[in-house]
Amino acid sequence: MNTATIDAAVVTDNSEQIEQAGKIISDAMKWSVAASVIPVPNLDLVGIAAVQANMVSEIAKVYGSSLPKQAVKATVSVLLGTLAPVGATSLVVGTTVKYLPGYGSLIGGVSLAGFAAASTYAIGKVFVGHFENGGTLADFDPKSIANKLKEEFSKAKPAKAE
Repeated sequence: MNTATIDAAVVTDNSEQIEQAGKIISDAMKWSVAASVIPVPNLDLVGIAAVQANMVSEIAKVYGSSLPKQAVKATVSVLLGTLAPVGATSLVVGTTVKYLPGYGSLIGGVSLAGFAAASTYAIGKVFVGHFENGGTLADFDPKSIANKLKEEFSKAKPAKAE
């Protein structure tokens, strides 16, 4: 096998990983939106975090990396904490309004859905970038990617009506 053939094989494997990771992110975004409409306040946030932790674990498997579930959950919690100030309105309104009887759950779910999808997308993209650069779950540093995470979140969050 010559060098050109080896390089082509590496590119093919890499693009397959990116494609698999993209599908995982897309599926997780749908599940996180579904979790955002859980009518019980704060249980919705737990559901979103669980979907995101599972997404990170699945992406890690694509790149041959793994960590115990608890470590992945802790990392996702830190990342959500990083995004909380950026999406504070969606979080507060989305969870708090669910306490209101009647349409509170519906309004809260819709409000929280945008945050859920955007944060899931951002976390997924940050991890794909980390793995693409040769990183593993063991050497992932949430503080070092905070700005990139916020940037990806801004790209993904729904535009506000002007």
